[in-house]
Amino acid sequence: MVVRPHRPLAVVALEGGSLLAFSCYAGVLAGRLSEAVAGVAEALTLAGSAVVGWLLADLLSGLVHWAGDTLGSERTPVVGPSFIAPFREHHEDPQAMVSHGTVELVGSTALLALPTLVAVTHLVALDGPVRLALGGVVLFTLLGVVVTNLVHRWAHMEAPPAPVRALQRLGVILTPARHARHHKAPFDGWFCISSGLIDPLLMRVGLWRRLERLLGRV
Repeated sequence: MVVRPHRPLAVVALEGGSLLAFSCYAGVLAGRLSEAVAGVAEALTLAGSAVVGWLLADLLSGLVHWAGDTLGSERTPVVGPSFIAPFREHHEDPQAMVSHGTVELVGSTALLALPTLVAVTHLVALDGPVRLALGGVVLFTLLGVVVTNLVHRWAHMEAPPAPVRALQRLGVILTPARHARHHKAPFDGWFCISSGLIDPLLMRVGLWRRLERLLGRV
């Protein structure tokens, strides 16, 4: 079993505050988007942007997961202990994350996503279909990125909450069966952990092997 070090109170407070601020700004941007919906065309545009944003979040989760599993080691300066180690530890004890709290799982991601969300909320006008679509894609991508570790935790839980099980059955979020493919040695594929919906395509085109060969040449 992996024993995680005690997390400093200042870190917990920063991550908790970031998650609260992210939630507030996401609500504000969602409100602005809903106000911009004046008819069926706008509603379809926003629905399409939600789908695109969720798939982009899945892709980003896969790229980050691949990097954490593949590059460097726990001793790599700066990113080793904070970024790489949690991914490697997860393979040693996959169920450990089930006991982690929400802030611990998503607080740091909310901190990273917050500047983009704030900028779009304050600086991007939502008039017109292109800007409405842009705002929707940004919102749903960032929401997907921030909740990814919660979705990942639910895929490891024996009895997740009923609404989560419903979303898993619909295939909207990562399912235990989809994620189990990644936890089979040599752990070199099926990296996407938001929904896993684009994993088959990425495996078919050999994205992960191509990235490794590219890095090898560099």
